[in-house]
Amino acid sequence: MGTSAALVIGGAGCVGEETVDSGTFDHPDEVQADESFELTIDNLPTETPVEVTMESQSGIEASVTVETDADGRIDLARSPIVDGDVPIGFDVPTTVALIQFASGSFWEYQPSEKEQLIYHVETADEDFGSVKLTRSHLDREAYEEPDHEELVGEVFTPRSGDEGPGVLVLHGSEGEPLFDHAIALAQRGFTAFALHYFGGPSLPEDLVEIPLEYVETAAQWLLDHKRVSTDQIGALGVSKGAELGLLAGTWIDEIGPVVSIVGSGLVWEGGETIDDPPGTSSWSINGEPVPYVPYDTDAFEDGISGRELFAESLEAASTEMIEDATIALEEIDGDVLLVSADDDWLWPTTRLHQIAIDQFETTDDLPIEHLRYENAGHGIFPPYRPLSGLEDEFGGSLVGNARAAHDHWPSVLETLWTLD
Repeated sequence: MGTSAALVIGGAGCVGEETVDSGTFDHPDEVQADESFELTIDNLPTETPVEVTMESQSGIEASVTVETDADGRIDLARSPIVDGDVPIGFDVPTTVALIQFASGSFWEYQPSEKEQLIYHVETADEDFGSVKLTRSHLDREAYEEPDHEELVGEVFTPRSGDEGPGVLVLHGSEGEPLFDHAIALAQRGFTAFALHYFGGPSLPEDLVEIPLEYVETAAQWLLDHKRVSTDQIGALGVSKGAELGLLAGTWIDEIGPVVSIVGSGLVWEGGETIDDPPGTSSWSINGEPVPYVPYDTDAFEDGISGRELFAESLEAASTEMIEDATIALEEIDGDVLLVSADDDWLWPTTRLHQIAIDQFETTDDLPIEHLRYENAGHGIFPPYRPLSGLEDEFGGSLVGNARAAHDHWPSVLETLWTLD
């Protein structure tokens, strides 16, 4: 499995050169929502600062100042930033970084299926015009429910109608299916099943001893789906769902590659919140709780963070207890991608992933990739959308979260496409 996270630069549907007022714009006509792209503007004053403003019909807006080159040209994806809403030196293509740093919050952003982006170019003395391009989002309502009496969730399929790999998408302790991830994967050719495994109709009320047999049933059902053509499916989980995905990958034959985003390489005590420990595992197999690390109840106090509680619980646990709870990554029948955030406020995900890696004397022959993001928090989502507000709840910085969103996603797709 490759370790690079190359830029995904869009060029399909390019309209070629388009002269608007006195500027000549070259850009794609339509791009996918998770796709970065190029936008060049020619016939501008040479070596002059110009302001580029991006706004969308969803109401977000951001601007940067960049300097034209000796030919009067801007390559917006790459030209150095002089000033503006995107930080100077930020290493994400500015065409999409403007979306990440735009006004509005992560929680309020609700783009239409065909979102129009407008890029406008001007100097203090002259207006050089603007152009529109379309970002394509899969319709949030374009899903099917599984035709299985035990399974709860929503299945998103590629708009193209083609067959391809299946991916089981596993949510965290909030108890809500991961629609954003499932939709993003469906846009990339996967049939993605956003499985609901607790907190919904006919499901366990709490995150306590969730049977892996339920996940196995979901995996078998997805593998038989008419739009799935591969011999195995993948699993992608976030937070507690990533812990579940890694564990399921060691036990369920139908699961191949596994992606763990801000997850854990060992099993923890159950419970939807750390304030109400149930005294047993999050998961069960054949009716028996999976070995787990319990919360250190002596560490419970007002104001303690989730990250601190997990760290103190690790210190309180015996070596044998940690070894028993560590997920055997070598038993996963496929590539493994671990995505960690060093400034995760909810739990120390980098350490929790590394514990599982460290059980091996060497990982040279194991298909395991570990991506670490120093200034990112627990909220690492598919690109590209406004990210303001994530840092206040999940940790990291706006810059760190934006870089992680951009950088990790090509590796996610690369890992899951090993199914094809």
